[in-house]
Amino acid sequence: MPRMGVRESAVALRSDDADEVADVFQSFMRSLGHPVEVHYEVDPATSPLTGDDVVVAPSKDGWVYLRPHHVVPPDALAVEMTRRLGTLASAIMIYEDVLWTHHLVDRGTELDRHVNLPDYFGPGEYDDSWIGDADLVAEAVGVDRDEIAPYFQQVSVRRARSRLRAAPRAHRDDAHDLVDGWVVTELWRRMGIHWPGATDTLVRVPLGSDGTEALSAWARS
Repeated sequence: MPRMGVRESAVALRSDDADEVADVFQSFMRSLGHPVEVHYEVDPATSPLTGDDVVVAPSKDGWVYLRPHHVVPPDALAVEMTRRLGTLASAIMIYEDVLWTHHLVDRGTELDRHVNLPDYFGPGEYDDSWIGDADLVAEAVGVDRDEIAPYFQQVSVRRARSRLRAAPRAHRDDAHDLVDGWVVTELWRRMGIHWPGATDTLVRVPLGSDGTEALSAWARS
């Protein structure tokens, strides 16, 4: 599992066709005035990826993984891609391996959002709209609420920094606790979403620094 240090962004799109997802993303980049090529069936072992590559993993259990550069807000990308594909998406962001967010997006509309440490950047950064609704997410995705609800707990920074109390954990058998940003991979696993491993053959869309800048600027506009 990658450890990007500062930040990781990823979007899981409900789809059985990774090539279609890559082609739609290519069309989107063209609309931004930045044409790109799609490289299919890339083996990372023989063709190393760069930070400016957008990566698409093969569909597993009805979800396609798409990873942009970490500077690209995944929720904005999820809104655009689900609008174009007419589908559902789960978008996650990890910041400094501690803070994490989750967005549920359906056909261009955000349905729900959650942040684990709402006061991480100080009071007022994340309001009550970031509490998250496990019932809504479970129903939309089609999973057992009891499997995913424990992840939708918010933790205070004071509690997260406690040296006397163990960090809260969603499920006893999880490898990550709720103040480890990578716990979103546990949430995704229980939602039926696969995080790509070293043996997965990927689709690679090289953007270069100019393409990454164009995509980031669009997402933040």
